[in-house]
Amino acid sequence: MLKIMGILMIFTGCSLTGICIDMRYRKRIKELEYLIYAFEYLKGEINYRLTPLHEACFRVGKDCRHEIGQIFITFSTLLQARNAEDGGALWRQALENEKHRYHLNDEDYELIYEFGRGLGHVDKQMQQGNIEMMQEKLKMTLNMAQKEQEKSGKLRTGMGILIGACISILII
Repeated sequence: MLKIMGILMIFTGCSLTGICIDMRYRKRIKELEYLIYAFEYLKGEINYRLTPLHEACFRVGKDCRHEIGQIFITFSTLLQARNAEDGGALWRQALENEKHRYHLNDEDYELIYEFGRGLGHVDKQMQQGNIEMMQEKLKMTLNMAQKEQEKSGKLRTGMGILIGACISILII
């Protein structure tokens, strides 16, 4: 009886591990989609409403339907406090403060860090170009992530189940 319970626990644990890994990739894709939306919203705030950057970021953070908005709220708070001269350093600090909440990988963060390089040093047109460039890069990253998910999403789940079954058979 104890052996059967152990086998069931191992099989369930391995299966759930595969499912959790797959869910992490799915969450990454959703977060990339929300980031693209947030940058589109920011572009609208800056270009059409002529909102100052700290206020625009705060609005984006509040109106974003996902936790991704917290990056923009933190950045807005840091901008208002004026802890540093460089907007890029504040953007990086905001990302580092909120990094633990998200499922993005290191390449995604490096891409998002790039956005901060032009913050505070450029006019409205240059800022618009910076946001559009960020959106295009995020869309390319999103497309690659979706292709990877289509190609290996079921594989991750299946591998978890298969490894659990193999270990269970070895125990028997």
